Amino acid sequence: MDTIKHPRDLPQTLFSIIIIVTLLCCAIWILHPFLLSVVWAGLIVIATWPLYTSVKRKLGGGTKLPIALMMLFLSATFLVPIVYSAGTLSTLLGRLLQWLMHVDKSHLPTLDFLARIPVVGEHLHSKWLALLHENAATFFATLKPWITKLVMMLAQGLSQFGALVANGLMMLLACLVFYLYGLTIARGLRQFAFRIAGERGDYAVLLAGKTVQAVAMGVVLTAVIQSAFAGLGMAICQIPSSGLLTGIIFVLCLMQLGPVIIMLPALIWLFYQGEHWNGVLLLIWTVVAGSLDNILKPILIKRGADTSLLLIMTGVIGGMLTWGMIGLMIGPVLLAVSWTLLSAWVSEANYQPVSATKEL
Repeated sequence: MDTIKHPRDLPQTLFSIIIIVTLLCCAIWILHPFLLSVVWAGLIVIATWPLYTSVKRKLGGGTKLPIALMMLFLSATFLVPIVYSAGTLSTLLGRLLQWLMHVDKSHLPTLDFLARIPVVGEHLHSKWLALLHENAATFFATLKPWITKLVMMLAQGLSQFGALVANGLMMLLACLVFYLYGLTIARGLRQFAFRIAGERGDYAVLLAGKTVQAVAMGVVLTAVIQSAFAGLGMAICQIPSSGLLTGIIFVLCLMQLGPVIIMLPALIWLFYQGEHWNGVLLLIWTVVAGSLDNILKPILIKRGADTSLLLIMTGVIGGMLTWGMIGLMIGPVLLAVSWTLLSAWVSEANYQPVSATKEL
């Protein structure tokens, strides 16, 4: 006996979809304050999971001690630089405020280095001093508002460090959860993707994980090596505030801008101070530091994932410009997964070109 097929109840289906979408939107709305930290933690755990498994294997297969070591490593990597940068910025802000409260006409620059320029140096320096003497009040009135704006910008940046520290703490807590239940979460994601798109969905999840690890190995590790090498060179050459400059170089390396933007002004400052030997040393150091990414990045990325280097670098730069620091990981993952799924879908057509097309 054939079963009776009831007609599809369109309103029931429509209302079911509306209710499910509403519940999902409400859940995302409730979790919105934590989404950035959770996504950040997920990317970090995926990138450092091979390191965690290696530590776990060397320590005998337990979980508590490897997780504790990984949390200490992440705290030293993320929280310590943030706190150090906040302290340095607050000290600089205090000095600027103190200088601004006591600034007068005597603080205007005399540009004594002009006198050391051959032939025209003395003339230029005397002209500058005469101009400074005649228009000191105008210079002071023009310079002070710009200094005030700089102080306000620094104060605004310092106020954002509190939110950054809070997000960092939530990120560390989410990392702890992911290390504890990482395998269960990964199995659930793969099962969900398989339920949606079958084997192709499962492959997309695996590809996303490999891409995150490849970007972490290629871009982040290269930025760490470049900034550490550049910071060591500036410390050896006795550049002031080399620790803060190293942090800035790390951010610039993540943005694919390189360390030369910071090291070149430091090099000019050394020659201006008469430190010619240190200047020559830093010049050689700058050339080597600026060339490290061209050597390390392709090797490390190719070891992590069998994906086009151009595709990953486009995703890194585009993701950084679109979503900021977190886009460093999201951008290449989206491009790699989308390109792979699109290529797999197109290749399933079994297209055979006609003879006329072959001739063309």
